[in-house]
Amino acid sequence: MTHVIDLRERKPGCTGHPVVRLNLELKKAMDKKLVKIIANKEDIPKKALTLALKRYGFELAEVNETDNDLQILAKKIT
Repeated sequence: MTHVIDLRERKPGCTGHPVVRLNLELKKAMDKKLVKIIANKEDIPKKALTLALKRYGFELAEVNETDNDLQILAKKIT
């Protein structure tokens, strides 16, 4: 089952920033094999996303971009 992390909504405060929330959610999903991340392109640079995934043992499997959104499928590195 794929764990979905939706970061399109900005939340108040510094812990509500999408990059901070991404790290918190990836930490929770470390036991999952697949993670789907949906984010606004402007909120999370692709490089930051890649580094966060690597930090928690994931790698990019698929990237889909629309006008405003970025959808990433990441798989656990075995």
